[in-house]
Amino acid sequence: MTPAENPTAEPELSVLLGPDINLLSTRMHIAEPDMNVRLERYAGDMARWMAPFGNAPLDAAIFACTGSSYLVPPANAPGRFLDHAGRHMPLISAANAVSDAVTALGARRLVLVSPYPESLTAAAVKWWTAQGLDVRKVLSVPPAASGHPIYSRDARAILCTLQLAARMEGDVVLALGTGAPSLSALAVASPDADIPMLSSNLCTAWAASAALGQPSSPLDWLAASASWRQRLHDRFPALMASLQN
Repeated sequence: MTPAENPTAEPELSVLLGPDINLLSTRMHIAEPDMNVRLERYAGDMARWMAPFGNAPLDAAIFACTGSSYLVPPANAPGRFLDHAGRHMPLISAANAVSDAVTALGARRLVLVSPYPESLTAAAVKWWTAQGLDVRKVLSVPPAASGHPIYSRDARAILCTLQLAARMEGDVVLALGTGAPSLSALAVASPDADIPMLSSNLCTAWAASAALGQPSSPLDWLAASASWRQRLHDRFPALMASLQN
């Protein structure tokens, strides 16, 4: 499940998830001009968003929308499980997945790379602070000249921001947002970084794989030998070549 306008979640998750995992997707659409209102409403109607899957034999569900969790009270945020079509299954929300990965790394000090507008960035900082973590620095990705306030961010701009974030004092760099094209930027920036770099989609794939019986450490996903790196190059060769020049 991902917002209707999100151009990034499915392609990045399909690259990240292993060859034995089949990814199905549906789009969450709400006719509301205010982005933050849409994000809040996405979190409140899981049955509606799951309905298009019908009786498909699902083993887990992914809520690929980090921003929703930042804006709603904890009681209204996506939980850890859901019931659909007679099945009780794990629900992997992007925000919970990133939080779980941070916990698995034993990280306390965060450097946030945000593709969000100011109001959503502030909500994200508040959410991470409420998790008992120390947000040491927030770096905003420069916005595009036009287009969606999150999804029009450019991979080159994210790469430059990640490279700057790697020089900040912290235990981990978090590239926020399932809709920002951060995986290619992370693939280029992370090998030279002294601290781990995580993205919303990378953590979501890590958590989904664990829920499907393939547990691992987040550090395994950041290794130079991680299998998704080659899949990313194979899927987006022109993009990867442009970022490495």
